[in-house]
Amino acid sequence: MNYCADPFSYQRRVSREVRVGNVGIGGDNPIRVQSMITCDTMDTGASIAQTMELAEAGCEIVRITAPTVKDAANLQHIVRGLRERGCEVPIVADIHFKPEAAMEAAKWVDKVRINPGNYADSKKFKIIEYSDEQYA
Repeated sequence: MNYCADPFSYQRRVSREVRVGNVGIGGDNPIRVQSMITCDTMDTGASIAQTMELAEAGCEIVRITAPTVKDAANLQHIVRGLRERGCEVPIVADIHFKPEAAMEAAKWVDKVRINPGNYADSKKFKIIEYSDEQYA
């Protein structure tokens, strides 16, 4: 069975709407455009500028990485700066490895994105590198 039998004809799966800030995802909403800034989260000015550039280009949701609690706390200043400039694009905190950062970020942003695989027991967490031959 092919996932998409005809690339020119498709049918969306029925889904329930969820909201990220003022943007609806799923349900009868159109497909949304999301991107992520690339600057250091502690550089508040650059974070605001990149987010505004994305929003002006049509991005509907912006992700900002917050690898530490300090980065997560700075989201307050980034979001405040955006709202003061009239930019209402929803902000998503991208969290890895630190539940404390997720809890801090949740105070300031519209959504927190976590990768549950990153919340493994740190004593057991290990990276396994495979060669091309082993992976094949």
